[in-house]
Amino acid sequence: MYIEAIIVGLIIGAARNGRLSNFFEVHFRGWALSILAFVLFLIPYLMRLMESTSGSLQIFPYIAMVLCAIIALLNFEKLGMKILFVGVLLNLVVMGLNDFKMPIDTIKMAALGFTSFIESLKDGYVVNYMSMEGAHPISKLLGKVIALPDFYPLKKVLSLGDFIISLGIIVIIQYEMLLSSVKSRGSMVRFSYKTKFRR
Repeated sequence: MYIEAIIVGLIIGAARNGRLSNFFEVHFRGWALSILAFVLFLIPYLMRLMESTSGSLQIFPYIAMVLCAIIALLNFEKLGMKILFVGVLLNLVVMGLNDFKMPIDTIKMAALGFTSFIESLKDGYVVNYMSMEGAHPISKLLGKVIALPDFYPLKKVLSLGDFIISLGIIVIIQYEMLLSSVKSRGSMVRFSYKTKFRR
């Protein structure tokens, strides 16, 4: 869903005469934390490849999400970051109440054809997800319980937090593309005005 959100954000930004190059010029505070978050997210999978079963590996993806929330707070003044923070917070809450794992509706996953995922989940190979069975009651609202239509090419089961995060990503990308363009035009107007005034 996040990939689709990035694409939609770029399309909306371009339609509003924004520029992708402008987005890459935007300075986000705490961007280095995103690299650390990515590494932490990969640790459980790397340890599984090395056939390591020690410790609660699900804590690493959870900490990675905490870092994402911190990044959103550091850039809270940017339009869209508030939305993204709310989505991340909702996911953190439901995971925190379920041993740092995200509850997922395996019945809906099976209906979409993700049988191999379900088997891996049962065998304990998916460390950051759990079945809805035995999950905290709030999981029925905040867990991954929203199945995208079967005709959707990238079908999956999402949480409410996932949808809100995706909305935040769309807003951030298209707004920063447009905002940078507006700033550039404003600078050109002020420069032209000053030049004319000096003559």
